[in-house]
Parts: sequence; structure tokens; C-alpha cells
Amino acid sequence: MKRNKWLVLLLVVTLIASLTLTACGGGDEDTSSDAKVEENINDSVEEQDKEKKDKEEVKKEETEEAKAPEGFTTDTANLSQDILAEEQVLKVNLGSEPPCLDPQLSTDESSSTILNDTLEGIIRMDHTGEVKKGSGMAIDWEINDDKTEYTFKLRDAQWSDGQPVTAHDFEYAWKRIMSPELASDYSFMTYDIKNAEAYFKGEITDPNEIGVKAVDDHTLKVTLGKPNPTFLSKLQHSTFFPARKDMYEEFGDRYASEADLVPSCGPFKVSEWQHESKIVLEKNPAYWDADSVILDKIHFSMITNSNSRVGMYETGELDYTGVPQQFIDKYMDELELITDACTYYRTINTDTKYLKNKKLRKSLAQAIDQTKVWKTMDKGLTPAAYALIPPGIAGYGGKTFREIAGQELYHDIGTGVSKEELDKLFNEALEELGATKEDLSEDITFLTGQADTSLKYAQIYQQMWQENLGLDVEIEQSTFKVRLDREASGDFTIVSGGWIGDYNDAMTFMDLFMSDNPQNRTRWSNAEYDKLIETAMNKFDQKERIDAMVEAEKLLMDEMPIDPSSYRVSRLLKRPYVKNIVRLPLQVTSGKKWAYILKH
Repeated sequence: MKRNKWLVLLLVVTLIASLTLTACGGGDEDTSSDAKVEENINDSVEEQDKEKKDKEEVKKEETEEAKAPEGFTTDTANLSQDILAEEQVLKVNLGSEPPCLDPQLSTDESSSTILNDTLEGIIRMDHTGEVKKGSGMAIDWEINDDKTEYTFKLRDAQWSDGQPVTAHDFEYAWKRIMSPELASDYSFMTYDIKNAEAYFKGEITDPNEIGVKAVDDHTLKVTLGKPNPTFLSKLQHSTFFPARKDMYEEFGDRYASEADLVPSCGPFKVSEWQHESKIVLEKNPAYWDADSVILDKIHFSMITNSNSRVGMYETGELDYTGVPQQFIDKYMDELELITDACTYYRTINTDTKYLKNKKLRKSLAQAIDQTKVWKTMDKGLTPAAYALIPPGIAGYGGKTFREIAGQELYHDIGTGVSKEELDKLFNEALEELGATKEDLSEDITFLTGQADTSLKYAQIYQQMWQENLGLDVEIEQSTFKVRLDREASGDFTIVSGGWIGDYNDAMTFMDLFMSDNPQNRTRWSNAEYDKLIETAMNKFDQKERIDAMVEAEKLLMDEMPIDPSSYRVSRLLKRPYVKNIVRLPLQVTSGKKWAYILKH
């Protein structure tokens, strides 16, 4: 597969920004020290010997540092032991309890982080973001002339308990996610595969008609319904990781719910899991490429309080952490900014008494001065979003999707909507609904996360809704898992959310809001939107595909089942001796296979 030019460019920009910031004290390459030697004509011989010894130690440290690779390396098996810390234990914060470590049911970033470290798919992406043969379980593959049939040749590999990893594990996992009985929210990721969608929707019942077959233990044949240039890149996603049929049949719903029930065929395995407290991973000696894994353990904390997270970093209990807005000034010179293909938005449940009204949804969106929110709370480091697709996602003709579609598809009270216009729209909504502000205030709530920063942002939105609409919106906080469950069941009116792209194409965002997509938490249904997305799905010409999705995005922003808030730029504070973590704008945001810790 050809290198994706936009992703390489975006990674280069990110890496350049990283190197620029690392010399300031908290970045990747900060190993400098400031030693001052005072001259004294009365120095004793002992003091002179000490000075000589100190200089020799500095020289030794510089020599050891010089042995470390300057940039990212996948050749970690040949790293000099002289540069490595004796204790290879990485301490990080997961942020929350991972709701689900079953790869075919998982839908969240916390779980994905663990799954990426403990399982191995057909491919594994390194720092380049390229799809490479031999990077994962597939040592090679062949594609037929019409690009609809893929034949993967798998390597000899084992699960952590010694059982072989076979093509049957992949066939089982992929057909499992297509099963209507499992009802996975990520089933749509497999719809490229022949008859996958029909099987999931019950239109066919014979799994043998699905285009996935283990020819033998080391050969997996996959047939697509039509060519899709993004198919291979999707295979890094946890949805396509292998699964253990024997364990699932034995443990059922308990599968992957406790440390001893989480199967592993990746670089690490789960050795300890104290729910709502911590997860410990340790190196998996059965991993096919165990020689490349340097870390012995990874300690994941589950801390939601931002002050606690930063405090743990300052006391050495964490090796890196995200930096909340209240600490930006303090660490501005040490921040590493990482671009993510992610959009945050407020999800609006259109299947509710009042929010079924388009004008009310637009009023709620326009009443929030989104640019002011991020300039005030985030020092302008995070860009406000006025569309769904984040910057950097591919378009055509050398332009990104955002450049083709336009940067802002709607305006709010801070970017052009007047108070008079907002009042008129809101009053029209009330009239159409036959409701009062008091009625709405009793019915509409804003559901957000447990973190203190989540509450701060919610309170700002609450204040703006009150000031600009006269609407009192109650705030609800819950754990991540509870919030996901309430979204899935429709037990909410407005909820904070967002989406991280799964592959480099606008479709990874756009198909979310099709009427029949199980991830469409808005309950919004629009036949015109569905038709435009189906057109994009059935075209191989990139311009035709993108043009259809551009029109669909305009329709989405006019109907407002979601209210975009920002495009994510992660702010990272990291120890200079932590090296080689894979951070990509898409799919892999914290890959640790090749990570290591320098002497310090």
C-alpha cells in the first residue's frame, strides 16, 4: 500500500513541534544540566580529584546518551544495555476504568489503549503510521486484481498461555463482531467484507456466506463486497484483533473481565487488575517479537482528578500526563503538543420531547461562544470546532477535507450570530414546541464525565445557556462506563462526547450518523444524509466520494444533532528519559511495544 502523504506530513509536523519543545525542560530530549565550577586557589588535592571525577562522570553520561538513538527506533532489540535504566517500569494514568477489554465489544479510548498493548492484529503501526507487511501477525499478503480479495499469510505465534495463534482466531473474532446476537456497536467497521452487513442485520443467517475464511492455520482469506482503499489501515483497530473461542465459550460474559480472563498475544499481558484503581501489564515472553520489548511492566493508574494527576507527575508517580488548563501557564515551556484526528462535540438526543426540534438544537449550539471558551480555558492551544471533520483528514487534489469543505459550517454568538437573531430562533422553537423556558429547564440536562475539568466546562456551557437563552440546564456527572451505557440506552438529553478517527478518511466520522449505525447516539435519522453517505461508500473515485461527504457534513451541521466544540490537541508533560512511544493522530495514541526508559 502506498504511503499516505497527508499522514506522513502531519506526523512530520508533529515531530518537528515535539523536537522544538523538548529542549525546554520537560520534553523528549532534555538531558541538559547546569553545573557551575567555582575556582579556588586553595583547592586541596582531594577537591581537585573530586572535580576530575565529576568531569569524568559528566563525560560518561554524555557518552552513554550519545549511544541512544536520536529519534524513534524499532530496532530496540539491539539497544545498548549501558543506556537503559535497570528498572524498566513505566507509570502512566489511564484516566478511568476501561469499560470493556473484549476487543469485539470495546468502543472507548481507555480500553483501546490496553488492547493495543496486549493484543496483536494483522498489522501493527509504528511511528510512521504506515501499513507494513510483517509488522503484526501477517508476514505477507496478496491482493487480487480487482482489489476485493485479500489472502493473509500468518506467522507462527502464541498466546500467552502457549496456545497457537491461528487464522481461525481471526475468523472467529471477525464473524463474532458481525453476529446480531453480540450486537456490537462496532459491527459497521466490518461492512466492507462481503455479506457482513447482511449477516448482522439478519438478512442472511449462514455465517459461511461471510467473506472471511481460515483456509488453514496460517492462511486467512478475506473477500470484500467492493474495493475499499482504506481496508488495510482499518486492521490496526481493536475490532479486528483475534479472540479466543475456547475462553469465550467457557467464560461467556466474564470473558476479558478480570486479569486472568484477558487473553494476550501482544507485547504485554495483564498481570493485575484492581477495578477502578489500577491495571498492571507485564512483558509477554510468549510474544513473537518479545526481543523488541524492553519494558518489564506498565503501571496504569485510574485518576480522574486533574490536580492529583499533575501532583503524581511532580512526585514521580507518573512518567507522563496530560496537562489540564489550570496548569498550562506553569508548564507552557515544557508542553509537547500532539495533534489528534479527534473532534469533541455535544451529542443531542433528537428522540426526546423537545430536542426533536431543529431550531432548539441550533439555538443551544449558537448560544455557546465556543472560541471564547477555548481561549479562556485553554490559552488558545485547542482550536474551536465549527464542523465535524477535524483538520488533516485527507481530501483530494492536494487539499484536506477541511480545506475543501470550508473551515466553519455554522456560527455562534461569538462568531457572527447576533443576540437578536439568537432570540428569534429560540422563540420560534418555543412556539413550534408549544413550550416555555421553564418546561425546557425541567426536561433538559447535560451529562458529562466525573473529572473536575469536565465539570468546569459544563458549568461554562450552563452559564452561557442561561445568559444567552434564559435557560437553566442541570449538570449530571457520571463514570465513563455509566455515561456510555446511558448513551447506548438513550437515557440522556445532551451528553459530552466525541470521536477519534479509526482510519484516514472522512468516512470514519461521517457514517456514524447514518440512521442505522449503532453508534448514532443522537437517534437522528435523515434520508438525504443516508443517501449521500451511501453514494460515498459506493464510489471509488476520491473526488466523487469526498464531494458527497462534503454535502452530507453541511446537512449534518444544519440539522445539528451534534454540536461540535473542539478539535483535540493533546498537551503532554513527559519525562525526558521515557522514549519510543508511538503517538499517531489516528488509531494509536500511546503504543508501547518499543518504549524504553533511559538511565536517569
